[in-house]
Order: sequence, then C-alpha cells, then structure tokens
Amino acid sequence: MNRALAVFLPAALALAGCASEAIRYADRTVTADMIQERVSENHSRVSALRGSGTISVETPEIAQSGSFDLTLRKPDSLLVKIEGPFGIDVGSAMVTRERFSFYYSFQNRLLEGPTNPENLSKVFHIPIDFDDVLNLFTGGFFLPEDRGDPSTFSIENDEFVLTYDRYAGTRRYWVDPRTMQIIRIQHLDADGKLALEQIFSKFQMFDGVTVPQYVRVTMMRDRRRVSIAYSDLAVNPADLKFFFDVPKNASRARLQ
Repeated sequence: MNRALAVFLPAALALAGCASEAIRYADRTVTADMIQERVSENHSRVSALRGSGTISVETPEIAQSGSFDLTLRKPDSLLVKIEGPFGIDVGSAMVTRERFSFYYSFQNRLLEGPTNPENLSKVFHIPIDFDDVLNLFTGGFFLPEDRGDPSTFSIENDEFVLTYDRYAGTRRYWVDPRTMQIIRIQHLDADGKLALEQIFSKFQMFDGVTVPQYVRVTMMRDRRRVSIAYSDLAVNPADLKFFFDVPKNASRARLQ
C-alpha cells in the first residue's frame, strides 16, 4: 500500500463511520442528518404568523404578564402589541432587522433606534437579538454552527438528544421522535453550567407545518424568564398586514 493511500483510508473510514452513525427507534433507522433536515424543512415553511395569547416576563426587577397580538413575516418584520390587566394598552413594537420602534402607551413615548442586541435588551428587558425574537414566537431550530455531525447522539427518556461540544461551551437539543421537532435546547458554558434553556411544547399542525403554542426561555445567570402561550394562531396567512400607529403628540427618543 502506498503512503498516500495509507493516510487516506483511515480518514475515509472515520468519516464513513460518522456519516453512518444511527439509532434504531420504533423499527426505523434515524440519523442526526434526518432530524436536522426535518427540523430545518419545517422551520423554513413558516414564512408568516398572526396570533394572540399571553406573555409573561420575570426578572429580579419585575414580574409582569399580559396579552399580546402578533404579526410576523420572515425574515425581517415583526409587530407585537401588548395589553396589561383589564385590557389596558401597554405598548407596541415594530421591529425589522435594521430598525425598531417601541411605543409606550402609558408615557405616550416613542423609542426608536437600530436593531441590535443592546437596544433590544433595553426594550424587552432580557439579553436578545433579532433572530432570538423571531424564534421566541416561531419555535426552535439548530444553530448554523451546529449543522453537521453531533458530538453525541442518543435517546434519553424516549427523546432524541443531540449534543454539540464547542470551545465556548456545549449545546444540547432534545427532539420529539413523533413530531421530529425540537422540544428543548440547553446552552452550557465552558464550565458545564447551564446558562440558558428554551422549552417548546403544545405543538399543533397547520397545513403540514408544525408550530409550538407554548415557548419558554430561561436565562439562569440573570434569573430572567420569558414565556408565551398562544390562544389563537394562523400560520402563513395570505392577508398579513402591519399597522403601527403612534399619536402625533408622542414624545420621541432615539437610541444609537
């Protein structure tokens, strides 16, 4: 055997071993690639949402809940209106990838600025970026850097678990074998401590698209949690419209 072939064969066999790694479940063979493809396909088929329900935010400073009305179009537009108890209008936010506008009804105040994690964190009171906001309302998916072979692939408590070890920490994805959708994501730091957890449940199918009706995001370090629960939901509606009205006499402020 020549030297080049001797070097190539072990590497090729190793790659083949990774690609063929699979789990037998309910008389079928399941691979990590199959799961990622199903999750990605379903997530990509959600192009728009219109819904309403309840939202709650818990932080060391505040604990508030209210109702919301949502209009969302991927990949770049989101309108959410929030009401407090007794139907009191709290505010509304129009967010795109470039700009955001948040109107505080109580103060008759409009806050505007570029859409970046710093500004969104000031508005929503949690560390968040634009894609996080979209996923909060549409469900979980595999991060781009986690596409490919996981570090481990197993079954725990009748759920598929895909683990990705990275230099900055570890991410674990739990997938329901029946829906083939992500039901939990955990982000662990470099020391193995749980930093963030996302829960997705109460899945419902709309014209072949599966969407969670309950989402909860918990940031352990900051002791912050956001939960949303849909009571009404339309997926990919044809008549989606955005209405964001601000009184002319509202005071205005800008964030950089």
